[in-house]
Amino acid sequence: MNSVIRNSKKRQSGLVIILMTLALTALLGFAALAIDINHQVLNKSRLQNGVDSAALAGAVVADAGKSINEIANAVLHTLQTYTSTSSGNTELSVFSVDDLEENSSTITIPLSENATLLIQFSHDPTEFPANDSILSNSGDLYVRVAVSEVPLNGFFVGLFGLTKHVSASAVAGPSSSVKQSCNLVPMAACAIDATDDEIGGFTEGELMVLKSSNWKKSELNSPGNFGLLNYGDQAMNDLTEQLAGGYDGCLDSGFAKGAPGNSIGIVKNGLNKRFGDPYDPEYPPDILTTSGTVVLNEETGNVTSSTFTYANYLEEISSESFQPELNGESGRRMLQMPILDCSKGVDNGANYTAPVVTIGCFFLISKAPDSSGNGSNEEQSVYGEFVSGCRVNNASFGQTPNDIGAYKIQLYQDPNKQGV
Repeated sequence: MNSVIRNSKKRQSGLVIILMTLALTALLGFAALAIDINHQVLNKSRLQNGVDSAALAGAVVADAGKSINEIANAVLHTLQTYTSTSSGNTELSVFSVDDLEENSSTITIPLSENATLLIQFSHDPTEFPANDSILSNSGDLYVRVAVSEVPLNGFFVGLFGLTKHVSASAVAGPSSSVKQSCNLVPMAACAIDATDDEIGGFTEGELMVLKSSNWKKSELNSPGNFGLLNYGDQAMNDLTEQLAGGYDGCLDSGFAKGAPGNSIGIVKNGLNKRFGDPYDPEYPPDILTTSGTVVLNEETGNVTSSTFTYANYLEEISSESFQPELNGESGRRMLQMPILDCSKGVDNGANYTAPVVTIGCFFLISKAPDSSGNGSNEEQSVYGEFVSGCRVNNASFGQTPNDIGAYKIQLYQDPNKQGV
């Protein structure tokens, strides 16, 4: 009897050892898979960041009016830089850069034996790809970047006959027109058509006086107001910084308020920092500081022509031989200003208020004049050129994408996400 009991205990002990071994094997297997899964999730996030950056880079190049090939190369170079040099991303370094000959709404580039880069273009951020007529059409352009099947090193998945890979995609392009803007210049323009809530009735390339030392010729046509605005009852000595680009508040009401005084010296010291005069590291100059000379209509005082325009600016900065200003920053000569319905303006000077129609983009043609430059009795003006679209960094936007008025380049939800 005792012999039977002893044999039974031995058999049970052997079974426990087997069960424990199987349990430990399963636990180790789960732990191994958890390591591989966490590694895959981490690299998925890294790849997504790289693809987001690449889509934004491509959209910026597209916004500058560059060719499809130039856009695609910007995408490819951004991906290569991000995955090859960013800390922790070397495992994703599967990209090689070659000159692209493609010229269609879809470009496919093999990255490795399994990985593929897909670049697509469309006028609609909710539909990719567009048909090939996109290449002959003008208007806003959206870029979709998708990287699929990037292989990853496996730690333990190979023991189970599995492999690891990651994929990611992103869409980028211009936002809708700005509805509330920040970092504005404390100057204003009067709408030509106050019912046009996108560009106020202006036409592309329209030359104009942005500010005059003669209030009677100011667009606001308000006694004591020389074209300056007051954002939040700021002290007048803040205007220098605000004109240089230092206003960090937002125009969050439907009305703009006038600022008193001519302030020629303040305007000069503020605006001319955008030309590097004087140089201020906090407010750097534009990458191109060529100053134009305007011709005025003797009867009306309107600007008829300029020796330097926004078209000249774009042509020069696009030249292969272009050398940007030291420490210059692109876009510093583009002023975002409220466009007002001046026909409904009330009161004078510091009490002047007028409803805001929209936010407009005005290219600064030349430096602001010195208060003593042409004699104290001569009118001194700031000249600008209307541009139908310009990018802003800090604003809120509507729901319909377009590149008219002030806008920014942003990411969109990829409509083909399930296919990545």
